[in-house]
Amino acid sequence: MDRKILVAYASWTGSTGEVAEAIGQALHNGITQVDVLPARAVTDISPYRAVVLGTPVHAGRIHADVLAFLKVHHKALSKVPVAYFVVCLTMKDDTEANRRRATAYLNPLYRKAPQVQPVSVGLFAGALRYTQQVSFPLRLVLKAMKSMEGDYRNWDTIRAWATSIRPALLGS
Repeated sequence: MDRKILVAYASWTGSTGEVAEAIGQALHNGITQVDVLPARAVTDISPYRAVVLGTPVHAGRIHADVLAFLKVHHKALSKVPVAYFVVCLTMKDDTEANRRRATAYLNPLYRKAPQVQPVSVGLFAGALRYTQQVSFPLRLVLKAMKSMEGDYRNWDTIRAWATSIRPALLGS
């Protein structure tokens, strides 16, 4: 378990998985072993010194796989440093109101595992690609809501956050 970190995530369309990979690369930094895995694929967190858990948000809801992960691992997670991150279009515009809204999306995580207190929470814009990843009915809803297709992720912000939480995760 020495300096090994788990980045677990759920993703509907792949965007959150790509963010998780970037976080994993920034945390690794040539020193620390980092595993980046879908939350549903994680069966044991005992080999890890810290965990970063990420979820997308669609229509105001976080991914069920993240809640299931917390249900299974909440006791172990309460004993190691944990950070959460959320990927959502709300953060396309980084305003105080949008930060409050994006933070509130994580309330189900806090209710599911109140003993898990994250050392940090990352709030990141996501990507919306109608043609590749969105079903036709959802595409109609998003267009009606005037959701603009595009990739709004700021990779520098994502990597900077990951680098900034590294000491809190590793206790150094």
